[in-house]
Amino acid sequence: MHLYVALWVCGTALALLLGWQQRKCWRLIWQLNGWRGVAQQPILWFLLCINLHPNSILERVTQMRKYFQRPLAILVGTRVLVYIDDPAGMESILNAPECLDKTFMQEGFFAKRGLLHARGQKWKLRRKQLNPAFSHNIVASFFDVFNAVGNQMVEQFASQPHLHGRAVKFTDAEDMLSRAVLEVSCLTVMGTPTNFTQTDDAHIASSYKRLLEISAIRVVKPWLQIDLLHRLLAPELYAEAEKCNQLLVEFVAGIVQSKHRNWQLRTALSEGAGEDSTAWQRRIFIEQIFQLAANGELTLQEIEDEAQSMVLVSFETVSNSIMLALLCLATHKGDCQQRLRAEIASVFPGQGQGSTPDAPHVGLEQLQQLRYLDAFVSEALRLLATVPMNLRHVSRDFQLPGREAVVPQNSIIVLDTFNMQREEEWWGDNAKQFDPQRFLDQDDQPDQSPEGEDISGSSIPKTNGQQKQQKQQRRHSYSFLPFSKGLRSCIGRRYGLFIMKVFLVKLIVAFDFSSDFQLDQLQFVENISLKFNNVDDIFLAIQPHQQNQDAT
Repeated sequence: MHLYVALWVCGTALALLLGWQQRKCWRLIWQLNGWRGVAQQPILWFLLCINLHPNSILERVTQMRKYFQRPLAILVGTRVLVYIDDPAGMESILNAPECLDKTFMQEGFFAKRGLLHARGQKWKLRRKQLNPAFSHNIVASFFDVFNAVGNQMVEQFASQPHLHGRAVKFTDAEDMLSRAVLEVSCLTVMGTPTNFTQTDDAHIASSYKRLLEISAIRVVKPWLQIDLLHRLLAPELYAEAEKCNQLLVEFVAGIVQSKHRNWQLRTALSEGAGEDSTAWQRRIFIEQIFQLAANGELTLQEIEDEAQSMVLVSFETVSNSIMLALLCLATHKGDCQQRLRAEIASVFPGQGQGSTPDAPHVGLEQLQQLRYLDAFVSEALRLLATVPMNLRHVSRDFQLPGREAVVPQNSIIVLDTFNMQREEEWWGDNAKQFDPQRFLDQDDQPDQSPEGEDISGSSIPKTNGQQKQQKQQRRHSYSFLPFSKGLRSCIGRRYGLFIMKVFLVKLIVAFDFSSDFQLDQLQFVENISLKFNNVDDIFLAIQPHQQNQDAT
């Protein structure tokens, strides 16, 4: 009898303690959705549990979000997960100092000790230290590298016999392109040629991609971040992850240590000649972190961590963005491809007058003239968001702007960029269709207020056509987030866009792309970057472009 009483008392005490710890979470749920938010918690828990896998979570969120009032709060233990998919909510979170950090769930990444996952003051300091390595002038100096590797990539595509007359698997084309982007990344970030465009016998590129896939699983199943549990519950996956991780650590460490020795020797020689090695000068990423180490601000291990993190993010997101753009191009092979070629021909006159087009040397000035290419790239990044979701940790309680809702400390914020950028409320009735013209029309519209409202102050009744145009004009500045925004925006935004556009110009000039696959057939996977569950069903027909085809 006494045992039962003791158990009852302990159970009651634990329940009261748990309720006390959850009180702010329940209050937020009530403030956002009232009784409906409280009542639907069991349904949300069930949906969350059965879809805890990268292959299903994005598809299920896309299907189910319309049935729930948003923003949406889900109780998870003593934390609350807040789902946001509207531009105003995105703006408030991305600009809130309380939401600067990544979440504990992103500890599932393997390259997690660099700038990409740094927190608080450490991130602010490291970002300030590394900003000079991605300045406009530094990135602009990389165009010779972008062009040289882009030409090698085109040669590799042209030399593949299976590209002539037959469709090629999307994954095969992705492999060739990703190796070229990895070559650019190694040259520009670490100043080291690797010849990955021609061959990758060590499988470095594929190991990076596989580690990201495993990282995605560890993010949605955070208990696998504990090595013991990962080894017990998924031994084969654990062994594969360890093998890939070791390969990449050795790859980056070898380059960093070799470059560091050369840098120290060069610095010693310059000091012997009476030069000031600490004077300000333009430095690429690896040189910048070497200088920080020389100043006592970084250790050798931190150098390797930063290099690993930067190579990963500069390689994977850029290569994936280019492939998504090529998929959009191949599935819209008519007017879109012709307009791009016509615009490129107008900016690069005299290129490719023979039977085979020559590869133009693409510079910054030329890119600035390619207005339709800008619209094409923006539309591809809108419709197929490279990074579908973003997670943020709440470091202290803060109030959502415009709402009587206080988000408690340690909450997890889920920012659904993918669905926001395909939402009809912001992008019109054809939001799920590929239409680069929407960005050209937007560029021609007058400036709007920061809130996205019409600043004219007119109250004259509008026709249907005027209402539609006004709706486009009211588009919120945070309804399109290809590289994030706010306090923690992407450090390599310009870098990624320049590589993407240079490579696309070269590929469009050299090849015709087509596919029988349709974009509405895609089955989306949240794999850190956007992937497809039915990728094996996607084939691209890539034919060498003949100049005389443009005249017919």
